[in-house]
Amino acid sequence: MSTTLQAADTVRRALDQQLYTLVGRPVREVRLTRVRRSEGLRWVAMVVGLNGKEVPLFDHGLHHTAAAILREAFPGADWSTAQNYEVRTGTLTRRTTAAPAGLRGGRR
Repeated sequence: MSTTLQAADTVRRALDQQLYTLVGRPVREVRLTRVRRSEGLRWVAMVVGLNGKEVPLFDHGLHHTAAAILREAFPGADWSTAQNYEVRTGTLTRRTTAAPAGLRGGRR
């Protein structure tokens, strides 16, 4: 399973428009994370604006809607792990987090 997927140009433009309509401003990146809620596992999205700062989504349903839009656009992605979507390039990349150096035996 590839760690990076590329949206076709028409899909990328459609996603850009959908995300703009959803949050009311241009979007740079969407970070998707799976979380455990009382109703079970859900995907949530953190939306990053062009200024590099998080776009507040006061209606919490928007987090799930943004995640659903991207999950639908990339059915072949590895949805067992967190993903980042870069709007400008149309790339979806599996997000990996490096362990802190102290846990890897490195310097602290």
